[in-house]
Amino acid sequence: MKKLFYFGVVYLVLLFINACTSMSTSPHFYSNSPNINFEVLGEIIYESADKVGFIELLRAARRLYPDCDYVIDIMIDRRDTTTTSFGAKTVKNTTWIMRGTAIKYKK
Repeated sequence: MKKLFYFGVVYLVLLFINACTSMSTSPHFYSNSPNINFEVLGEIIYESADKVGFIELLRAARRLYPDCDYVIDIMIDRRDTTTTSFGAKTVKNTTWIMRGTAIKYKK
């Protein structure tokens, strides 16, 4: 019974360590492999004070890369800044940041 208990504790600890170390929040890296049907043009970062959508990110990608066909691996972040002046006046500013990878399909 004691061996089973120790085995269970070790298993739970290893499961916890595996769960903590296997998560990745970084975007995927694409190489120019012949197995994919697109070419990576580069990373796009678009910031706006308004909530933005995919079309705005695609327009920004096409301004930077005119032959861009699509944007993949999109991540959206929100940055809040609060400014307090002398007194009770508080101003809250929100900036929306979209990131993605611009690609061009191989014909």
